[in-house]
Amino acid sequence: MTMQRLTEIEECIVINTREMSALWSVLADWTSSEDEELWVQFEPLFASVVTSWVEKEYLEIYEGPEWPAYEKGRLIPVIECPALLADHEAWVYSEHPVRVISLFPGVKFGDVLDRL
Repeated sequence: MTMQRLTEIEECIVINTREMSALWSVLADWTSSEDEELWVQFEPLFASVVTSWVEKEYLEIYEGPEWPAYEKGRLIPVIECPALLADHEAWVYSEHPVRVISLFPGVKFGDVLDRL
């Protein structure tokens, strides 16, 4: 069986996961833009892939008071991920955030790296 290569969207998520990026960074990287109005249209697409990857243990999502969220934040349980990722506010950039949602490599992240 041939291993399927990653899509461009998946590669964008991999890069941001390796950097433990905030969710808004994924959209900024994808669009190569700081225009948050442009980002909005891509939220559902990225939310779908990220949710799937959380379920497959490729990545984890943390919510914390500052970046990187995994240091002082909490791991978002898989069951909460779809609702969190459907919330537009989770994807919004803030100059002085009180909450940061960020990606973190999951226990099976290496399975994704094998597809690069």
